[in-house]
Amino acid sequence: MRRILDAFSTRFSKDVADPVRRSENIGRLQLALVVSFILFAILISSMLSSTDRTPKLRDEEEFAPLVNSIIVEPETRRIEITGSGAVRSQVEVQVVPQVQGRVDWLSPVMRPGGAFLKDEALFRIEAKDFELEVQRRRAEVASAQTNLQLEEAEGRAASREWEEITPGEPVPSLVARKPQIRDRRAALTSAQAQLASAQLDLDRTNFTLPFNGRIVSSNVELGQFMAAGQSYGTVYSLDGLEVSVPLADKDLKWLQPLTDIEAIITTSYLGIDREIRAQATRVSAQLDAQTRFASVIVSLGENSAVGDALPLVPGVFVSVTFLGPELANLVAVPTAAVQENGKIWTIVEGRLKSARPEIVQTGPSSSLVRGLRSGTEILLSNVPGAVENMAVRAEAASAAPANLVEAK
Repeated sequence: MRRILDAFSTRFSKDVADPVRRSENIGRLQLALVVSFILFAILISSMLSSTDRTPKLRDEEEFAPLVNSIIVEPETRRIEITGSGAVRSQVEVQVVPQVQGRVDWLSPVMRPGGAFLKDEALFRIEAKDFELEVQRRRAEVASAQTNLQLEEAEGRAASREWEEITPGEPVPSLVARKPQIRDRRAALTSAQAQLASAQLDLDRTNFTLPFNGRIVSSNVELGQFMAAGQSYGTVYSLDGLEVSVPLADKDLKWLQPLTDIEAIITTSYLGIDREIRAQATRVSAQLDAQTRFASVIVSLGENSAVGDALPLVPGVFVSVTFLGPELANLVAVPTAAVQENGKIWTIVEGRLKSARPEIVQTGPSSSLVRGLRSGTEILLSNVPGAVENMAVRAEAASAAPANLVEAK
């Protein structure tokens, strides 16, 4: 570079007097300077690119979110199906008198809402005519008995005369008056039957029912004339109360066969919390056209009343828990912990591991699964973007003892 500058200086000194030559030399000098600057820039750039000047960052720790978890222990649990329904009566019985007459006595309970006991008289029809009919029928029975006794006496007398006249010969039936005796005996039987019928009509003047029940409606009034065979109200039997509980097919399978299936009915009625133990008696013969559910019928029987409290009435809404079979190695987990594909996130040494246990039963809040080992830690929190082997910090709690799974 120095030699180049010296050469240019010499040329400038020699040609300084020549303006044209001087202009050319200045142009060459400028060009040489530009080329030199470019070469110098390229050299510096090359040196910088060959040197690693990337800043070294400090190693960062892996992010591990704080989550909630639960440690489960498999055990033998009972399958419990919970549904709901309304109390209803199997059938409403019509108040139909079997004899006609005027009402001369009416029970205070013979009003809508009234409760009555088995064989308790609800009303009475005037009985005078029926009492007279019974007396007349008794007289007919007495007359028929007398006629029979006379025929039997005449038959014995005729038999003795026959034996005296023709000893050793059998007594003919007509001589012994056997046909007449049979006729008198039949007449006595008929008179006794008519007396029993008259007595039955007399007993029916007191209207009773063979069950404990309640009055739904009543059109009976004191002094009213009642015709036999006509309805004057409706009642229902307390023993005939039942609950129809719709269940899905996946829940109904745990109640098969439907024998000795206990049901616990819970409700609050008249400010009293009630728990009634009943039995599932039958399943509906067809599915509901809209829900495709079958209805399990639970009979309350004589259990509709608890202690001194009034019995349940049709229309009361109740919850019903069916006690199904007991299964081993089941774990109750929150339904929220079960993914849509049946996968459950477990935590092993602070990292997420997926598991696919057998889903035995699923409910809105709790599900029963099988196939998890003792001490398995299950993720409860919702972790967005959770992946296999993701690091987490868990706060574990013991498993809840409840194993109730509600039917949807």
